[in-house]
Amino acid sequence: MAPRIAELASIISANTAKIDDHLNANGFNEISFDENAGDVLSGPGLAAARQAVLEATDELHALMLGPAGILTTPSHNFLISLQAIYKFGLATSFPADREEATFADIASDSGLPESYVRRILRHAMTYRVFCEPMKGVVAHTAASRYLAENTLIRQWIGMVSEEMWPAAVKTVEAMMVWPASQEPNHSGFNIAHDTEDHVFTELSKHPERESRYAAAMSWFATGPGLEPSYVVESFPSVDSPDALIVDVGGSYGGISIALAQEYTSVTCVVQDKSDVVRIGRERLSHDLRNRVSFMEHDFFSTQPTRGADVYLLRWILHDWSDKYAAQILRALIPALKKSARVVLYEMIVPDLGEVSLYQERGIRQVY
Repeated sequence: MAPRIAELASIISANTAKIDDHLNANGFNEISFDENAGDVLSGPGLAAARQAVLEATDELHALMLGPAGILTTPSHNFLISLQAIYKFGLATSFPADREEATFADIASDSGLPESYVRRILRHAMTYRVFCEPMKGVVAHTAASRYLAENTLIRQWIGMVSEEMWPAAVKTVEAMMVWPASQEPNHSGFNIAHDTEDHVFTELSKHPERESRYAAAMSWFATGPGLEPSYVVESFPSVDSPDALIVDVGGSYGGISIALAQEYTSVTCVVQDKSDVVRIGRERLSHDLRNRVSFMEHDFFSTQPTRGADVYLLRWILHDWSDKYAAQILRALIPALKKSARVVLYEMIVPDLGEVSLYQERGIRQVY
């Protein structure tokens, strides 16, 4: 039997060959860190091979690190650099179509001392965010160019580094202060941000933070497996050709819009907070306004739209403890007709051995 490291090397070799053949056959660029390389691996035709390579390289990397390396490699320092890049606009300090800038140029643009800029960016470069083609000169890599050109990914990094990261640091402390609590305002977020309010209530008091969170979630929703097309393709059939779908906590209506475009006879009601509803209405295209509407509603309150065919909750319940998830579902009961369906789209935590540790890690860090 071949040693495990040889098996992993074989898996990596076989699947990178599949990826290379696919790229060549479809005229795509070679995979590289070059700023013009783009994301050529996002196509569905590469999903299985890409996943196999990621899983095998993850395991091989852990084997090469050894026990001490596994325990000491995770680092907060990259988040420090990313937060500084976000906060001081370092990725946008020179346009992506401009080939390079000096550390002094970037310092002048950002208002930071040049020594800070040099230290921050040279650390980010070790993660292949920016590069230094010659001493003292900074150029974009594919990652830093993506950061420079994509507003939503910048908002994601800002939200992670300034909302989620400080909360994560205080999670264990919250477990000690409020042992076994299911209350939404007994969390690391409350300690980190010195508030007695639940995270969504606290963010709503600060429009710039709430807007950043919404933008960050918009970017997150474009990730593999989270696109609206997955909901559309797997959506359960309904008996009525003129079905009414209530999208509970549906944000700006992205899922309902996708459903209405695919199923031209359905009508969708998107429910969310007042500010979200207002923006959703403003963004909705005129051709869908007779079939997609918005309604202000708190999903802990009794469901006001009665007799719908489907009540959809996508990525809602995982934000709440069991106690409050049950309240959200219980609030639907008075509105349900006999044939109604309650459809939940959530990530399911796998049982032991069902998926690779690499896949399981991504799921458990969400839950």
